[in-house]
Formats: sequence, structure tokens, C-alpha cells
Amino acid sequence: MQIYIQRLPRMVILGGLAAWMSIAALNNITDTATNLFHLDVMTSMELLKQDALLGNGLEWRALGQGSGAIFLSGVVLWQMLTAAALWWAAQDAARGVIGRCDAARLSLSGNLALSMFLAMWLSFLCGGLWFGYWMKQGAIQGVHLSLVILSLAALHIINLPAGEPLRLFRKSAAVPAA
Repeated sequence: MQIYIQRLPRMVILGGLAAWMSIAALNNITDTATNLFHLDVMTSMELLKQDALLGNGLEWRALGQGSGAIFLSGVVLWQMLTAAALWWAAQDAARGVIGRCDAARLSLSGNLALSMFLAMWLSFLCGGLWFGYWMKQGAIQGVHLSLVILSLAALHIINLPAGEPLRLFRKSAAVPAA
């Protein structure tokens, strides 16, 4: 049996992010009020409208109250698709550790899943920038920036060379007869 220890970090990263994204989707499904509040505050630009100085030139972009529900539906759908892709890639990575998944397939599934993960956070940053959330909701932007960095680091790690397998059981050489 061959074990590719160098592939173990891929399995841990992809499995961990799959679990994290699954929980995030579940939280958004079971606690919609929290996220609707934040999305409605952002898209209505209420915090900027209350400020006499900041963001006045952006307020024309504001959407009506309740627009957060449309965004949240799209977010939950994307989170579920991303979680499924991450679980698929994590399964490939687990199979890769024991030499049952080739590097090309592992690279394909891992890059697809992590690109979906990265796309979510980049779209959050762009959407938030459009609505000026950085002026009044900086902590949320900080989370999104951290997740972009995490995505890039994970993409880097899963694209490192796989390395040679560690052979747990070696065939012993035949001992010559005396």
C-alpha cells in the first residue's frame, strides 16, 4: 500500500473548507433574519444615509428595503454548490492520499471547488464596495478579505507538487540460499 503523505494537507484543507461552507449554508438557511438584516442595511445604504458626510455620492445606488432576500437566496444557492464541489474535491484528495486518485483529477476538482470558494468572496467584496459597506461595516469587509486570502493560500497549497508515495509495506528482497 502506498501513502502519499504530501497529499494529506490537500485533504485536510478541502475537507475543512467543505465542512465550513456546509455550516455557513446551513446557518443562512436556519437563521435568515441575521443575514437579511445585514444585507438590507448594506443594500439600502441606511448607515450612509444617516451620515451627513460619508458616502453621499454613492446613495443613488441604494436599493429598497427587502432587497436582501434576493441576494441571500443567491448566496445560499452558491454556498450549497460550493460546499458540494468542496466535498467532491475532499473525497478526491482522500482517495489521492492512498493513491486511488490521480494528480490530474485531484487538481481539477480542487481548483474548481476553490475557485468557486474564491469567487464568492470576491463577489462579496465587489458587491460591498458598490454599496460602500467599507465605510460603515468594515468588520464584515475584513471577514471577506480574510476569506479571499484563505482561498488564495488554499489554491497555492493544493497546486504544490504531489511528491513520491511513502511505501508502508516493502517487498523484502529474496535472501540468497547459502
